[in-house]
Amino acid sequence: MMLPLNDSCPVCGMQPEVEVVSVEHHKMYFYFCSEQCRETFIARPSLYVAKIGKQRDVILKRRTMYFSESLGAGVGDLLIPYLKDLMGVKEVTVEAEKIEISYDLLQVTERQIEKALEDVGVQLGGSWLERLRRGWVNDSEEIELDNLAEPPAPCCNRTLPKT
Repeated sequence: MMLPLNDSCPVCGMQPEVEVVSVEHHKMYFYFCSEQCRETFIARPSLYVAKIGKQRDVILKRRTMYFSESLGAGVGDLLIPYLKDLMGVKEVTVEAEKIEISYDLLQVTERQIEKALEDVGVQLGGSWLERLRRGWVNDSEEIELDNLAEPPAPCCNRTLPKT
């Protein structure tokens, strides 16, 4: 059995779980606290490998998502703890026709939150404008994460040192 490289989850910093399958990246083994963190790491490992043992960044997002129909009484009270169990979700407010959620983009994306809502049977708004807005948010978050995962480009406007 391989010894873990990390004593904390590289995505969120929590204690790794034995049940969650490890990931090998450049001959290093990483262990995760949840399947969500494992999937997040697999999508962009370079974003998290450099952060091991260092202060973790937080990219806080606040989004409002609209439901296709008003939720029944008490559904919001059940939905809040379910969403707060997702890694990176900081704050959740549910009203009859919408949900406001704050989350750390480096741990969870709006697409993952939408999937969690679908898994419990909550339908998000289906109007073309709402679908367009969600698509734009999902794409912009993917682009932001891709840009963060890339190494810094060399600066081309500095003069070369004289030898």
